[in-house]
Amino acid sequence: MKQNVVIATLCLLASFTCSACTSIAPSDQAAETSHIVEGSTSTEMPEQSNTSTPDFLNDIGKTLGELKKEYPEGELIVSLDGFPDRAAACFGEPGSEYVYYFFGGQSGDFEKAMNECENQLNCAGVITTANILFPDMEDDMSFEDFFLLIGVDDYEYLSGEDVITGEGWLRFMYHGMEVMINTNEANAGGGWDFTGTEIVKCDAPVSIVDLGIVNTNQDFADAVMFD
Repeated sequence: MKQNVVIATLCLLASFTCSACTSIAPSDQAAETSHIVEGSTSTEMPEQSNTSTPDFLNDIGKTLGELKKEYPEGELIVSLDGFPDRAAACFGEPGSEYVYYFFGGQSGDFEKAMNECENQLNCAGVITTANILFPDMEDDMSFEDFFLLIGVDDYEYLSGEDVITGEGWLRFMYHGMEVMINTNEANAGGGWDFTGTEIVKCDAPVSIVDLGIVNTNQDFADAVMFD
């Protein structure tokens, strides 16, 4: 299994403007996106979902050690998609449609934590794209149509002057887990441009995370990464 060198904090922060997954690199204590923002939108929708649930969600809760045995071609990966304010320590096959998420951060030795704590770290979620997590969605769905499809009646759209990080991201709960979707437009320079358009694209970066699991993982990882 390929293991790459840990990236320095400043390099990682600069690379947040890129949309990519790279084999193992950095980390830090999970900086959570917890802004109560101006411009949040909530709309009432029926609670029943009209979309199917992908099988990979059944792997949430398995240890990293278990996933390594089940997927021997997998690698330790740092994903720069899925969250607006941190990189993510993940496991999966490079170039695949999704990777398993364990913890996040902006600095620290991700590789060390994942190797030393593989039997303590449980899969906390998945980082993928909107159409993989919600396979019945169509291209360029309006917020109204998208939330009607997945049966979600309450969401937060991060926008406005009070937003420090994550402008243009959606946040909501789905099957008891937190989902974040990047609705911004990728630019030629490798970053993201806020459009303010209430559209969810099928290839939008998205994460789905069990917050209880990731908080426990973060405690294990922080004890090792910064030791």
